[in-house]
Amino acid sequence: MTISFKTLVASAVLSVALSAPAAWAEPSGTLRLGEQAKLITMDPHQHSGGGAGYLRPVYESLFDHDADNNLIPLLAESYEVDGTTIKVKLKEGIKFSDGAEFNAEVAAANLNRVIELGVQASMKLAEKAEATGPYEITISLKSPDPSIIDALSGTAGMMVSPNALKDPALDRNPVGTGPYVYSAADSREGELRVYLPSPDYRTPDDQGVARLELSEIPDATAMLNALKTGQIDIAIFLSSPQAAIVDRTSGIQLLRQPGGTTYHLGLMDREGTKVPAFADKRVRQAMAYAIDRAAFSKAVEFGLSVPAYQPYGDGLWPHDPALDGKYAYDLDKAKELMKEAGYEDGFEFDMPSIPVFASRLEAVAGFLKKINITMNIVTVEPGTLARRSMSTDFPATNLVWNTFLDPKYLTTYYVAKEALFNPYRVEPDPRLMELSEEGLAKVEYADRAPIYNEMFENVSDDSYIIFITTTPILFGVSDAMAENPTVKFRPGTDTPILRGLRVDN
Repeated sequence: MTISFKTLVASAVLSVALSAPAAWAEPSGTLRLGEQAKLITMDPHQHSGGGAGYLRPVYESLFDHDADNNLIPLLAESYEVDGTTIKVKLKEGIKFSDGAEFNAEVAAANLNRVIELGVQASMKLAEKAEATGPYEITISLKSPDPSIIDALSGTAGMMVSPNALKDPALDRNPVGTGPYVYSAADSREGELRVYLPSPDYRTPDDQGVARLELSEIPDATAMLNALKTGQIDIAIFLSSPQAAIVDRTSGIQLLRQPGGTTYHLGLMDREGTKVPAFADKRVRQAMAYAIDRAAFSKAVEFGLSVPAYQPYGDGLWPHDPALDGKYAYDLDKAKELMKEAGYEDGFEFDMPSIPVFASRLEAVAGFLKKINITMNIVTVEPGTLARRSMSTDFPATNLVWNTFLDPKYLTTYYVAKEALFNPYRVEPDPRLMELSEEGLAKVEYADRAPIYNEMFENVSDDSYIIFITTTPILFGVSDAMAENPTVKFRPGTDTPILRGLRVDN
């Protein structure tokens, strides 16, 4: 199957044409960003978790996403997928900020390093990369995996200069092809990272700011105060009272972007090994109907989340509109299903909890109590919830689904007999496994979405995963940034799109 980027390129060019100034303008002003995650490393191939914002000014990936969540080429020109082989044609004439040339040999070396290090979970099915032409690489996979193209739009696809790859201090000396370079001299470890326009960058119109500052502010109250006093222009927030205050403070605004996390319950013992009631689908559905998601969002998540009935929120390509509102709060329906199943008098079960989830589970327990289900909250050590959820220690769990994840992980985490969070080894519906294979055989979002939508509908009907709320990515911004037409965000990422962003201060 050959995938053409003609339409995507045209769209990207049109977008740039509409937002770019009529004539080239010198970079001006300072853009000040607030980042809650601490900087661990500036080596993108060693990076995991939050804090990718420290890398994006310097590094570019083979692919990217635009503000409408379309996959677009960046350092790549096009790609072709044939089963377990992916051929990527690269753009020519690109140089790293240290003058080194970007070509197939360099790209293959970067990807092989990613594969060998094994830090990027999204690349687990990649076997090797090789240069099959001056500007063409071929990636061999252990089994079909179209999500690797998506992975190459993130840190796994970031290209490091061949000279910097040899530098033992790469974690603090990043060198990429991006529009900005890191200024160690202007930066302060643990406090501030400063970036300046990269000399000789290939598209200088994309370098809109003369100075980019990224402040490390892990405390949410300090982040709020910095935004209110104008010390920073854009800040990333987690769901918190401070984020809610942003919404009610003049001079600053809270922007909600698609691509956060979805809180959910997992009823792992769905054959009733420990809790017989869980074997009845009507009981599981009753539990889904019994949860008042709107009240949960308001009381527990400060009104920052939205009700969820599936893993992905509106605005993300796997989202299934057919599931919107399914299992909307209906206490009468929940009681009716419990009675039909023979559990009108209820039952009890244990649910593991970590401190950060305590208020969420207390609310859920209150909802379930109304249909005579007693959920005993059992506190486990922080950092152990996922591990304990992979065991048969508990019949159920509660976790967050990262909406950055490709939907293939629904099978890996929950559906397959050997799935991580299927410790009771329940045999899945054969149709789900068929759909899982079909989803991996397609590449483009438009072809994959209907397949995964059918999977979601099947899982929703079985109701062993009960989605409660989705919290979008939250940005606090000054009024000036909110009104700035060059400020745009990629769904699912924690920093604005820097190329083309301009400020006047």
